[in-house]
Amino acid sequence: MKFKSLQKKKRAGFTLVEMVIVVTILGILSGIGFMKFGKVQETSRKNADYVAAANLATATSLYISEHPKEVEISDKDNEKIIDTSTLKSKQYINYEPKPQSEGDKFVIKLLKDGEIQVLSNNKIFYPKSE
Repeated sequence: MKFKSLQKKKRAGFTLVEMVIVVTILGILSGIGFMKFGKVQETSRKNADYVAAANLATATSLYISEHPKEVEISDKDNEKIIDTSTLKSKQYINYEPKPQSEGDKFVIKLLKDGEIQVLSNNKIFYPKSE
């Protein structure tokens, strides 16, 4: 008789231990999700920089083809630097892109062999190394 009365008084619900376990599991899963989300943001910033650098290289190539005397590299120099403000002032680009992942501005180098490099903070964004 006492056993039946105890069973009827027992309320449906979760115990404290069950709640702690659920909260712990949710905390672990959310921590994993935040770590993966952080890497996605970093990767997308780098990819945005690669795209911006490729666009700058294309604009520089057009600039070189239309103004060959302005970008002529002398025999004593191995490279020439073109500023993004030059490309903007000559209307080869609409705005000066800012790097999302590294440094504070892009630097465009013309090498002696005719290659174009786009760097930021001494990291080469164009040509992209695989």
